[in-house]
Amino acid sequence: MPFTRLINAFSSSRNKPRIVIFAGGLGAQIINAAVYLSIKNAGQPVFADLSYFDEPENVAVVGKPGDCSHWKWMLLPFGLSPASFECPPPSITKHNSNILQDGVEMMELGLEALAQPKIQEVLKLSSSINDTLPFSLPTNFLCMHVRRGDFVNVASHLVADEEFFSLVKKFSNLVSHAVVISDSPIGVDFRNTVSSYFNKVFFLDNNIDAHIAHHTMRSARILICSNSTFSLTAAALNPNALVIIPKQWYGGKHRQIEEPIHSRCAFQILENEAHK
Repeated sequence: MPFTRLINAFSSSRNKPRIVIFAGGLGAQIINAAVYLSIKNAGQPVFADLSYFDEPENVAVVGKPGDCSHWKWMLLPFGLSPASFECPPPSITKHNSNILQDGVEMMELGLEALAQPKIQEVLKLSSSINDTLPFSLPTNFLCMHVRRGDFVNVASHLVADEEFFSLVKKFSNLVSHAVVISDSPIGVDFRNTVSSYFNKVFFLDNNIDAHIAHHTMRSARILICSNSTFSLTAAALNPNALVIIPKQWYGGKHRQIEEPIHSRCAFQILENEAHK
């Protein structure tokens, strides 16, 4: 469905301006920016609520239930500052506008927007970021994102280590190098298991720069995602990759957000081993 028809389908009042609520880390901010810019490109009125960034950055303590990080503005490497987005004037309120915030509608519009060449061009990272990597990226490699960190404090579903092991084993005969990215330190057992399948494995973990991690995932030929907007946006901006995403992303009532994600998938992986 063309983007203009899609945003009209989500709105009960086509003439109302939209306010995109920005919030979250790099992946969420990429979705927010893509939605805002696509609506603007479609010639429809749109504003950005940036009040989330009025609070200072705070990195959550891992293992503290309910504690979630509060992130700073992370779009500057794309040439996007807060001034790139128009905030609503006092005359535009929640009563005379359509609010777009985290949820099914934002995800649907975001994935559609990230498929547009104009948006992909805006969200292109400079190739100079390769110079900041602690190693040279191979020509063909598998990249796996293992979401942990503060996510374990609030996650309704976590992809188990065994599920990652099963996948990398299946693809290890296609590439000889792999990169594993995680926002927590990767344990010795995990390292040894993954390393046994490849000639060389690079590990980017624990306080790795988010833009370096995102760029690495966007450069992979095979990308195994976590149930994370961070790796989902990297997948959406990597048209050359074979992308593997989890079947389950959320638990409980939040599973409805999976619908826009799965609607963009044509195949599933058949497992011939029982999960332990």
